[in-house]
Amino acid sequence: MVSTRYLLSAVAVVAMSVPYVQAHGYMDKPLAEMVEGTESPSAWVVQIDPQWKGAWQDAKGDEGLVSLYKELKAANNVKDIRTMLDSDTKLYGQDCGFTDPKATPKDPPTDGAATFSRGIVHAGPCEIWLDDKMVLQNDDCQSAYGDGTKETISVFKPVDYSSCAAGGCMFRFYWLALQSLDGKKFWQVYKNCVPLSGPDVSIKWHLRLSIKWHLRFSIKWHLGLPIQRQLRLSIKWRVRLLDYSCP
Repeated sequence: MVSTRYLLSAVAVVAMSVPYVQAHGYMDKPLAEMVEGTESPSAWVVQIDPQWKGAWQDAKGDEGLVSLYKELKAANNVKDIRTMLDSDTKLYGQDCGFTDPKATPKDPPTDGAATFSRGIVHAGPCEIWLDDKMVLQNDDCQSAYGDGTKETISVFKPVDYSSCAAGGCMFRFYWLALQSLDGKKFWQVYKNCVPLSGPDVSIKWHLRLSIKWHLRFSIKWHLGLPIQRQLRLSIKWRVRLLDYSCP
């Protein structure tokens, strides 16, 4: 028979672990879908010891961790964290973490931003990539995109989605959280992948259509007409083309 004391202890452990795991997060806009069977979408992929030799245990607070990270990043000639975090899946966790790179493609956000599920609550660098192009980077994402609390949702901007090809691209988010637990320093790795559909091409289509038809119209119908008549017809056709290409 299980004792009441044991049950109370188990409940206490679960109650403490739930907010701890969910105090991290995942990409919400565009939405990252998790692979089937993922129990904690907000959790890190792996938690490991710092991989660069340095005085990690002596770093004081978040400012000290970020300062040491920047110093060692330069000393190790690291240009971006993606290259490092994708270099060894056994050490840094599987590609895309718990997210599904084969999920249904999402439309690129139109506000030039990407939104996390909650606030970034640990010091450390983050990056956003569209295929092989880095479109956002910061060595101190907690300070740059939030106030250090999970209640203030982190919005990453500006993010230029124009490089996403017409056939779509892969949105990749990387975050290396510099964590201090029980007086010891750790690296927590986060990887999110979101397949995106191609960008809105209505503007490009309108420009091509407008130029094509305007030239044809000008050549066939403008010749021999008075200047004022040409101008009125040109304006009229431009308005029609605009209505056609931007429903």
